[in-house]
Amino acid sequence: MELLNLIVFPLLFLSPVATAATDLEYEYIVVGSGAGGGPLASRLAREGRKTLLIEAGSDQSDNLNTTVPGYQAAVTEDPSLRWDIFVNHYQDQTRAQHDPKYTWETAPFEYHVGPNPPEGASPRGILYPRAQALGGCTPHNALIWITPHDSDWDNIASLTGDSSWAHENMDQYLQKVYEWLYTEPTDPTILLNDLPLAQQYVAGAAASGQGPDPLNAVEGLLNLLGNDPNSQINPTRDSTQGFFQVPLTMNAGNRTDVSQFIKSTVAEGFPLDVRTNAFVTKITFDQSGATPKATGVEFQDGEYLYRASPRSLHSRPGVSGSAKAAKELIISAGAYNTPQLLKLSGIGPKEELAKFNIPIVKDLPGVGTNLMDRYEVPVNVQHEKDFPILKGCTFDEKPHDECLKKWEDNPYILGQRGAYATNGLAATLAVNSDYASTSDIDLYIFGGPINFQGYFPGWAEQAVADHSHFSWYTLKAHGRNRAGTVELQSTDPFDQPRINFNYFDTGTTAGGADDLDVGAIVQAINISRNALSEYYNYGILGGSPFEEENPGKDVTGDEDLEQYAKDVAWGHHASCTAAIGGEDDPNSVLDSQFRVRGVQNLRVVDASIFPDIPGVFITAPIYIISEKAADVILNGSK
Repeated sequence: MELLNLIVFPLLFLSPVATAATDLEYEYIVVGSGAGGGPLASRLAREGRKTLLIEAGSDQSDNLNTTVPGYQAAVTEDPSLRWDIFVNHYQDQTRAQHDPKYTWETAPFEYHVGPNPPEGASPRGILYPRAQALGGCTPHNALIWITPHDSDWDNIASLTGDSSWAHENMDQYLQKVYEWLYTEPTDPTILLNDLPLAQQYVAGAAASGQGPDPLNAVEGLLNLLGNDPNSQINPTRDSTQGFFQVPLTMNAGNRTDVSQFIKSTVAEGFPLDVRTNAFVTKITFDQSGATPKATGVEFQDGEYLYRASPRSLHSRPGVSGSAKAAKELIISAGAYNTPQLLKLSGIGPKEELAKFNIPIVKDLPGVGTNLMDRYEVPVNVQHEKDFPILKGCTFDEKPHDECLKKWEDNPYILGQRGAYATNGLAATLAVNSDYASTSDIDLYIFGGPINFQGYFPGWAEQAVADHSHFSWYTLKAHGRNRAGTVELQSTDPFDQPRINFNYFDTGTTAGGADDLDVGAIVQAINISRNALSEYYNYGILGGSPFEEENPGKDVTGDEDLEQYAKDVAWGHHASCTAAIGGEDDPNSVLDSQFRVRGVQNLRVVDASIFPDIPGVFITAPIYIISEKAADVILNGSK
C-alpha cells in the first residue's frame, strides 16, 4: 500500500479560475470527487483513459481541520469547505420546531438556534452539513469505517437479477479500496491516560454483557477493544453483537480520505485532469436519435459559487465553460446534488420539470424520491469533573492548544499523540434490536467524551465547550423510512434543493415501519442508560458522578422516550435518491450497471444509487460501489 498521506504530491490541476474553457474533450467526465467519483476517476485514469474530474471545491489537504482526526467537529463548520444545507425533518413547521436544533436565519449566514427567534428571522429548518472540497465530504466526515453487511449487496442482486452484486463478488472491491485507503482503530492504550474515561467504556462493555471484573477493568477493556467489527474471518460478523473498537479512516493518527488517491494518480502521470473550483450546472445531450445521449457538461469556474457556502456572499461571478465526454459522463454529486443536476438537465418527474418549464429529456419519476437516512439520538450526561485526557484541548487550533502540540510532536504509539489522534469515539455497542427485520446488527451505540446533540450552527463549539460531558448516542441502521424527497426550489443551479425527510409517522408507516424504528431507538436509549448505571460499579477507576441532561431523568416511560426520539433525531447519511432497481419498477432510475434508464452514456455513482440505505455507515459502501463501477465501465458486467 502506498504511503499516500505521508508524501506531498505535486498537483497538476487545471487553473480553477481562468478564461472560458469550451474546447475540453475527454473520454470520461466524472462530476464530483467524493467517495463515489474520486476512486472511479482515479481507476479510469490508471487504466489509461483520459478523464476529467470536476470538483466544486478546492484542495484542502493543507488545512489542519481536514488532517487532525480530533478536529472532525471543527471541520464541518470551516467556511473554507462547508455548505450549510437546511432540511425538513417534518413538513409541519410547528412540529419541526419541537427540535431544539431548529434554526432561524437572522441575516445571511447568521443564525438563531432553538425557540424564541428574534423578530424578522426566517425559518430554515435543521442544518445538514455538507462539504465542497477535493474528496467531497470525505475530508469532513466522522472518519468511522464500518463495512456493509452481506445482505446490502445480496438485496441488490435479488432486486435486479444481476449476480455480480452478490456479496461474494463484492468483496473484491472492498479489497481494492484497501489498496489505497488506510484504516485503523483508536489506539486503545490512550485510555491508560484517562481511567475515569475508561470507566465509561468499561460500563459500556458491561451493558453489552462483556464487562470485565472491576479489579481487572482496564486490562479487560483493552482486550475487548481488540474486537474488530469489520472482521473478515468471522462468518457471522453481520449478526455478532458485542462491544467493539471503532475503525477509522486514518493512518498513524492522521485522517485519510480519497483525496490522497486522486492526488497520487495525478502525480504518477496518469491521464487525470482535476478541475477544482468548477461547478457543473447542466448535462448536455444529443437528442437527434431515438435515445438521448449525454455528451458532456456545462460548468462555471469560480470559488464558492453554490449559495450554501457562507463565502458565496463575497464570491465573484463564475466563468462559463463546457467539456465533452467521448465515451461516458458519470455523475457523483451526492444524494442532494445529483438529483438536482439531473432534474435541471431534463431528467426527472415530468410533472415537476413542467412546473419549472424545463424541457424533458427523459421522464424518470424516481429521481429525487426514496430519500433515506439513519436516525441518530443521544443520551448526554455531565460529570462533576473533567476528563483528564482533554486537558489543554481547544479543538480549534488556538495558539494555546496543548493537545495539538502533543499530536504534532509525538509518534502514534502508546497513546502519545493524545486525544486528537481519534475522532473521540473509541468504542461501540453493536446490537440486534428486538425490532430488527433480520439477524443483522441494526443498532450501533457509540460513546465519547463530547456533548454531541446533533447538527446545528455552532454545534462544534458547543460539543467541546467543556471537558466534562459524555455521550452515548445511537445510530439506527437498516431504517425503514423511504419517504424523503429532493425537489427543485428554482431553476438556478446555485440554489439548494428543497429536502423533506418526512420522519417517522409522517413517512413510511406500512406494516408499522415507523413504530418499529422508534421502538428500536427506545431500546437503544435504555441500553445507554444501563451502561450509565453500570458506570458506578467500576468506581475503582476514579470517575466522578454525573447528571443526565438528555433525555433527562424525568423522561422515563416508553411513550415519553418515543416522543423524545421523534423530536430530536437527526441523520447524516442521505442516500437512495437515484436508485438502482428492476426493469419492472417505474421508480427505478438506474439499471444494475449504474446506467440512467432511457439515456445513453450517462451513469450515476454515489450515495444516490442504493435502493435501500446500506449497512451502518455510508462511506465504506460508496467507496466499494465506486470500485465496482470502474470495473463495470472498463470491463463490462460480470
